[in-house]
Amino acid sequence: MMKYLERQYSNLSRDLQKDKLEEILLRLKDVNFLDDETLKEVVQALQIEEGWSLAKVLAHLDMIDHDERT
Repeated sequence: MMKYLERQYSNLSRDLQKDKLEEILLRLKDVNFLDDETLKEVVQALQIEEGWSLAKVLAHLDMIDHDERT
């Protein structure tokens, strides 16, 4: 499922990826997963320190969001 989501997100424009990121972060914040600042630090660390693409970050956060909602 993760690879599928990553491929789907990689097909989006950078602006749409950023919009999706904000949507996912808002949902995670709403379920008290982590606070807003910490979520943004995690995203930044994954991209800078781990070298993840935004599509990969989105896929992973989307799966966490899905798990938190179910």
